[in-house]
Amino acid sequence: MVVQIAVIGSEKMVHEVIRLNQNKRIYIKPFIYEKPEEGLQLVEEAKDYTVLFFTGPIPYYMAKGKIQEYNLPAVYIPFDELAFSLSLYHIQHAFNINPLKLSIDIPKKEVVYNILHELRLDIQSIFIKEFEDEINQHRYTDEIVQFHHDLWKKGETSFVLTSVQSVYNELQKLNIPSFRMMIPRKNMIATLEQAVTIGELLLSKSSQIAVGIVQIAEQHAQKHYDVKELKVTIYGFLTEFARKMNASVKTVDEYTFMIYGTRGGVEQLTDQYRVFPLLNHLKEINDVNINFGFGFGITVTEAEEHAQIGLYHAKKLDEHSVFIVTEEKKVIGPLNKKITKTFELQSQDERILAMAKKTGISVSSISKIVNFTNLRHNHSFSASDLADYLQLSRRSAERMLKTLVEKNYAEISGEEQPYQKGRPRSIYKINL
Repeated sequence: MVVQIAVIGSEKMVHEVIRLNQNKRIYIKPFIYEKPEEGLQLVEEAKDYTVLFFTGPIPYYMAKGKIQEYNLPAVYIPFDELAFSLSLYHIQHAFNINPLKLSIDIPKKEVVYNILHELRLDIQSIFIKEFEDEINQHRYTDEIVQFHHDLWKKGETSFVLTSVQSVYNELQKLNIPSFRMMIPRKNMIATLEQAVTIGELLLSKSSQIAVGIVQIAEQHAQKHYDVKELKVTIYGFLTEFARKMNASVKTVDEYTFMIYGTRGGVEQLTDQYRVFPLLNHLKEINDVNINFGFGFGITVTEAEEHAQIGLYHAKKLDEHSVFIVTEEKKVIGPLNKKITKTFELQSQDERILAMAKKTGISVSSISKIVNFTNLRHNHSFSASDLADYLQLSRRSAERMLKTLVEKNYAEISGEEQPYQKGRPRSIYKINL
């Protein structure tokens, strides 16, 4: 198995990573930018590679939203204490630079503080721009350059130590003495090894067995359709779908089909569990529900068991629906919605287990609530919001929230009155 790695970075750094690679199991595709801001578009172009490898933290953080949206595996070379201390040593001995007249940009200022503390240097005279948070707020290269330029022009600094290649390039144009922070070979090799490990794990997972169970809602079909004609129509759709993922279709009975393939095939056709194109073809069959449950596993038996669980959740919805259950018993679905939900049937998370035990609410429901709050970035919500997400009645959601409040896992943070008449509704916040 060859791990395909997309290396995203400046030309100099990308070529350095390629030069360091001696592993024949790796295929590296370069994606080069002039400025880190271009990394977001490069993620779109590189999303089908096994792993994304960023040559620094800035392009990674800029693209983090897109990486999470597509559920892409990604790594980046860190700027740690080793990188900073080597760079500091180099500028002192190669350029005879006074370390107390520096301005520095780095993702986490603690890295600088740790080294300066060890060297017993006065940190008050060194200017540090920490930019991890600012990347998340979309302030990039120009702001960092401006920070260094202003300090240098006032005479407060005599030299710049930057961790960003594009910042270094701009500073050189302005004739501001500067040095691009060194990235140790050790860090590059360690990150490359990390990417390979992740890639090999993903490739082994993609070859896992995938079983799909497709079922026509029997009670609806008998009322509205010639069952044999319906079966032929659906079998035709399934055969074409299976062909695209190199799978096979088996007829079980008048209302049930089985699909046998690989996890990788399902992931590719569903765009990493986000869409299910076959549902678009089934729109013409609008008065009978077609339910899909896919399961992954090491063995066919395990995958079939998980597919049955997926089918069980799909049949609870009064529409064509698709659910996937992984070998870790993570339930994903329904697919083809604006937001694809996930929850755990079982959990090793002690926090979730403790909440379930103290509240009497099932582990899967607690897992769904945790996922709901994560999607909302823990912003406040109403019982109606939670009911819509969990697909419960508002009264059921209110009972669940009442229990969480009583056990101090939630609090009422305010009220809202969406209509002029009627009682105001409580607004809740989860305490995890």
